[in-house]
Amino acid sequence: MAPLRCQFQVGYEVPVHFTRGAFARSSTILEQVLTSTPGRVVRVLIYVDDRVLATHPQLEASIATWFADRQGVLLAAPVQAVTGGEAAKADWTIVERIGRTCAELGIDRHSYILMIGGGAVLDAVGFAASLVHRGIRQIRLPTTTLGQADAGLGVKNAINAFGNKNFLGTFTPPWAIINDADFLEALDDRSWRCGIAEAVKVAAIKDVAFLTRLAVLTPALARRDGEAMTEVIRASATLHLGHIAGSGDPFEQGSSRPLDFGHWSAHRLEVQSGHRLLHGEAVAIGVALDTCYAVEIGRLTMAEAEVILGILAGVGFHLDDPELATRDAHGGRAVLTGLEQFREHLGGVLTLAMPAGLGHQEDLTTFENDLFEAALARLQRWNRLFIASSVASARV
Repeated sequence: MAPLRCQFQVGYEVPVHFTRGAFARSSTILEQVLTSTPGRVVRVLIYVDDRVLATHPQLEASIATWFADRQGVLLAAPVQAVTGGEAAKADWTIVERIGRTCAELGIDRHSYILMIGGGAVLDAVGFAASLVHRGIRQIRLPTTTLGQADAGLGVKNAINAFGNKNFLGTFTPPWAIINDADFLEALDDRSWRCGIAEAVKVAAIKDVAFLTRLAVLTPALARRDGEAMTEVIRASATLHLGHIAGSGDPFEQGSSRPLDFGHWSAHRLEVQSGHRLLHGEAVAIGVALDTCYAVEIGRLTMAEAEVILGILAGVGFHLDDPELATRDAHGGRAVLTGLEQFREHLGGVLTLAMPAGLGHQEDLTTFENDLFEAALARLQRWNRLFIASSVASARV
């Protein structure tokens, strides 16, 4: 007997707004996003990264004032602070807390959860929002360069578990994304540069013109030029969104994940370092490693690789780290454990995005440890020369 078959498609549209002062009394961006049926009051829960509240002490009052000035929208509860950084994703704490609050307040699927913070907070709160009633509308307001350029744009929500980054999660597109440049001004230097790593990653495999522009902007980015960063974030967001919408695989059912160039080692280095390394810092190292590996297998010339390495090091990333020397119980490099974790995450077939000339990408399905050793040695030599040259220039 032939099986019954059901085939359907679901269309998504995710607006990404670029603004300043999203909660200024005159701002209408959020009003454009909070849609409802006539006669229905829109209820909103807001969760904010505790580090954002610490650096923006006026934020909670601004949010309350913005909602008080509007008809038809209601804060269902006072603004809720949540733990920032990777601690937000360490376990089920935030997920259970949000679920309990939604149950107690009667939050329904026509309500909204607005999350404000770095990528980790967006991941954890978004995961909770995707589970309650099988999905409450989520609005993301990323407050870091990495969140605005990359992490806040995707359709993934996740927490870490069992020694693996993003092991538990869902694919739930946000209702909308609001990139507010005002939040970037309070970032420390490490967090400021993290988004640049993701911009370099996507430019290296998708857009040589953008990569060339990044090289031009490197000095401005290093001195924290706001206009340069705004340009980089918008261009990076455009490329990331273009891939999500146009790849034919937004929920990653296949094995090819071009936007994870350099991430197999980055994810492992983050966990291995106990999250001493920020995600963007680990991505910078991971991209640098795979760039040098691409040289070893003839996908890039060293001159091409130096464009990528020069941008990363030029904006202030350290492209070597003690974790690269750590050995496992069998004497192998601990970072290579990331390959097996990546293979499992991809469904059992190792598929690594790798440059094939600047601005182009071809997947790699084999990985040789001896070539990795050569790539690591190449990167470390280049890094030593870069540091020596920088020190000599500083003395002049």
